[in-house]
Amino acid sequence: MSGDARGITSHRIPGQLGGKTIGLWALANTAAGLLIGAGILVFAKGEAINASLVPMSVIYANVVGFTALVTVRFVLPRWSGLPAYIRVPLALATLLGGSVLGSGLAMIINPLLLLYQVRLAIMVMTVNGVLALVVGALTYAHDRLREQIENESAARAGLEREMEVARDIQMGLLPKTFPNIPGLDLFAFTVPARHVGGDCYDVIELGDGKLAITIGDVAGKGPPAAILMATVQAAVRALSESGVPAGSLIEKVNSLVYRSTEDSGFITFFYCVLDTKTGHVRYVNAGHNPPCVLRADGRKEYLECGGVVIGIMPGMKYEEGEMTLGPGDDLVLYTDGITEATNPRDEMYGEERLEEVLAAHCRASAREIEERVYSSVKDFTEGAAQADDLTMVVVKMVRESVEERSLPHEESPREAKGGPSAARGAPATGDLRGPAKAATLMTPHDT
Repeated sequence: MSGDARGITSHRIPGQLGGKTIGLWALANTAAGLLIGAGILVFAKGEAINASLVPMSVIYANVVGFTALVTVRFVLPRWSGLPAYIRVPLALATLLGGSVLGSGLAMIINPLLLLYQVRLAIMVMTVNGVLALVVGALTYAHDRLREQIENESAARAGLEREMEVARDIQMGLLPKTFPNIPGLDLFAFTVPARHVGGDCYDVIELGDGKLAITIGDVAGKGPPAAILMATVQAAVRALSESGVPAGSLIEKVNSLVYRSTEDSGFITFFYCVLDTKTGHVRYVNAGHNPPCVLRADGRKEYLECGGVVIGIMPGMKYEEGEMTLGPGDDLVLYTDGITEATNPRDEMYGEERLEEVLAAHCRASAREIEERVYSSVKDFTEGAAQADDLTMVVVKMVRESVEERSLPHEESPREAKGGPSAARGAPATGDLRGPAKAATLMTPHDT
């Protein structure tokens, strides 16, 4: 778009004035004219010849008022491209021209005023002349403020649309379906604190019954964090599918992030490869919240082996850990947005509450566990604004095959969903199951 076109757009000429606007403006001008005329009449000590001052003042005020309105709405925008030293004098001349016209119309009511009350006539012209300039300045300021508000509203609407597009792109990078593997129950969700977030998870099928499962959290929120996480996610997928071992994979990702971010940028990340046939897991924890393993007998283990967060130092080495999931064991991955969620009293949800919920519903399905956790967090925060992204992945090694288990809830299909305020894994309501009261719902798996 050319510079001229931009100038015309930023100083658009409003359309015709509505009847309501004209009526209200005339009423305001009339009131101002009555007050001014009455004040001058009192100053003139009630002489009979001055009785026409009030209607004269009303006429003058309306002429001046509409002169100011027309000047600001229609004349000034046409002069917007002129230099200020030309535009301002022209504006003043227009307003003063309206004042002279108003004076002429006002004097028709009592022409003798010029002959017998020259002092009052000059006073009327002076007072209303100043009024014309004040009204013009106020009207101009009001219109500029209104135009600024409209432009800002349009800019915000455009930004909202762009953020929605960014959110859709980010959600498109998350798994659209979860693998349907006998003996494995898997579900995940992420709910950004903003339109786009810095959390992500992924489930990558590597073939031969193996799955790469990841979860990560970028320092920061919003588009920069989302862009960095998308880059990391793409790199992890490519390296995973090429068969790079877990430790080497994280080392390569660390180098990539270090080269592409500033000193303050870093990512906590957990990466593991699960052999669904044997339950064997090889993993690397790069400074992330240690995932919790809930054994079928009630024991808890935490996966801490690995190294420092990704992106703060080049050439870092990461140690691989390993363990085996047996029938009835759960592997729970989550970000600190869950454990660090706060209520209005600045109390944190904490790991103990999370462990209590996980232990209480360990026999539920993967999705049902996440519903319990999500609703528990929402109940705890008591409506406080979500300060960080919430992300969780639950992997269950079930005692029987998926086909032998009772069918899941109709609102809990194995296919991940998206919503206006939630990411893949949460339904369109923005909650895992609407209100936080979902925690009271019971299923056959809880008994």
